Amino acid sequence: LRLSPRLTRSLSSVIYHKTKGNPLFVSQLMLSLSKEGLLRPSLSRRRWEWDKEKIQSQKLPDDVAMFITESIQALSADVKSATCVLSCFGASADITVIKTLDGALNKNLVDNLDVAVREGLLDKADDKYRFSHDRIQEAAYNMMEMLDRCHLHFFYGMTLAPPADVDTDDSLLLIAANQLNLAGPEAVQDKSQNAVVANLNLRAGKKAMEMSDFVAAYFYFDNGISFLRKKHWEEHYALSLELFDLAARCAHTNGDVISLNLLSQQVLTKSQSFEDKLNVMYYAMCVLASSSKLPESIERGLKILSRLGIDLQGCESGSVEACVQETKDLLSGYSDDEILNTERMTDQTKIMAMKFLGKLEIGMTQIMPKSAPYVTQRIIQLSLSDGMSPVSPIGFVHFGSYIAKLGDISGGYKYVKLARSLLDKVSRENAGEVSCFGTQVIAYVEPLQAVLEYHDEGYAAAMASGDVVRAGLITQMKCSQSLFAGINLQALREKYAAAIKFMEERKLRILTLQTQYQQQSVLKLIGIDQEPKCVSEGHAIFATNKSVMRIYYYLKMYTSFIFRSYDRTKENAEKYLTCIGNSWANLFLAHAFQAFHAGLISFWLARKSREEQGWYLRGNKSKLALKKWTESCRWTFENKWYLLEAEESFCNDDFDAAKSYYEKAILSAKDHKVS
Repeated sequence: LRLSPRLTRSLSSVIYHKTKGNPLFVSQLMLSLSKEGLLRPSLSRRRWEWDKEKIQSQKLPDDVAMFITESIQALSADVKSATCVLSCFGASADITVIKTLDGALNKNLVDNLDVAVREGLLDKADDKYRFSHDRIQEAAYNMMEMLDRCHLHFFYGMTLAPPADVDTDDSLLLIAANQLNLAGPEAVQDKSQNAVVANLNLRAGKKAMEMSDFVAAYFYFDNGISFLRKKHWEEHYALSLELFDLAARCAHTNGDVISLNLLSQQVLTKSQSFEDKLNVMYYAMCVLASSSKLPESIERGLKILSRLGIDLQGCESGSVEACVQETKDLLSGYSDDEILNTERMTDQTKIMAMKFLGKLEIGMTQIMPKSAPYVTQRIIQLSLSDGMSPVSPIGFVHFGSYIAKLGDISGGYKYVKLARSLLDKVSRENAGEVSCFGTQVIAYVEPLQAVLEYHDEGYAAAMASGDVVRAGLITQMKCSQSLFAGINLQALREKYAAAIKFMEERKLRILTLQTQYQQQSVLKLIGIDQEPKCVSEGHAIFATNKSVMRIYYYLKMYTSFIFRSYDRTKENAEKYLTCIGNSWANLFLAHAFQAFHAGLISFWLARKSREEQGWYLRGNKSKLALKKWTESCRWTFENKWYLLEAEESFCNDDFDAAKSYYEKAILSAKDHKVS
């Protein structure tokens, strides 16, 4: 009113008494008083004036909802009806949607809603009608009977469905599907409409997946399934199979194992062929691979591949070096351009077999590292003979990783770059995995600080495709490498907490356990001695996964060394060393830092232990490894190599050489901005 508090005190006290200060109630009451002439402008006094006694004596409803309902009831029938139509779409609706309904309802909705805007119930902006407050929308919606609302939602959805077929941005498709889902299957009156609505939900779910919203996608697929009639597997087999398959995929991505199992059981029972079962069998294998049942996941994968004509039995007895050399020889007959321009794989069964090979590889590389290169070899063989599939880049990136681990960093780097180029040629479906493992090789060539940016790219790619396992692994790696890059420990503590929450929500048991071990070390360095929360299946994972054991004993060894506990350091170092040969087949940046810390610890133990020679030789082995890696990336490894040279010289009582290497290490760290 633009008046001083002294002048409006009489009005404000009455308004407050009647509304208890509720902002929505206040605004609606003021509008009501103005319409009734109890609050009016005075031209002679050039200010607002009011009749306090009449306002005080006016009877008002006990709550806001009743007051708003009465305000809407006071509108004309057409305006009230238009407001109720709008309320069926939530807080707001596009004007284009309202205009689409205009013809079907034979009502002038736009003009009537404009009246509601003038009455203060709605706002009109950005080509939308929006309720001024959610309580107004709620009041308008509740004016209709529940059964009427269901029928109206269904009518609006079916009315918007045909225009949705030609809508370029698909927004109308999602609106139509939402209306039909609000109505529910009970609103269907014509049996033929069940399949129509189910198909509309299928399209809406696919659109949500394209937008990487797998929670919304599952909602649409699940609703689509609910609209199917009892004999849908017989009458609409293809539609049913696709809805169940995609719902299962989204359930897996969202960490909803219960729904995944229920959906999978339906497909396994009703499918007409083995090939039609492959998708849900793949998702089931993925779930097992993230839990203590990784060995069972691998066993299932081998059996399924055998039925698809790909026999990998006995590969665990071969030589990694020999397998990698055979694959090198195979690829030597192809140029990079020939590989990049290889035709696409078209056989759907082989495309599915490639997916199982890709999943098998990531499992084997953890607990069967000597077998993993044979899976890679088969992926590359099939890619060259039958055409490239979305899994082909995975084969090449893992091959690059194996080559790099065997000592050929530049050769591995070459195949990582080739895998990244293949993504653009074939499909970016597995960009998350390619980035995840490729970045680890790139870290041996490019500066560590620059490598951290690749993790962000990989995480975004993994989440976009619904690959939450790879997104979780990338998150874990980024946390680990942030520690090596010298990130503030308190900030890192928050990163680990967020990472563990992400993994727990998606039932990524193995990753959760590994990340908790890392988090515990960070907390100890801060000064917090806190045991990690027990992970479901944690003991079973630890017993069957040497890669998890390696991380655990390395971190125990490292923290014991930091706090100079000789006995614990020695014990954990010995256990760590026994895990190395039976863990990850791939090369990770963490391996370099583990080698560096193992080297420092070995030289320290050599100076204090009766087993001096054995620990000295282990330290020397780590030093030579760091020296080799320095040839490919001085930025990250040079200062660490110098430190191990200094420790070795110190062990040999060559104090002048030790001093010189310590100074070189400090200067290198300063020049390369590493910790």
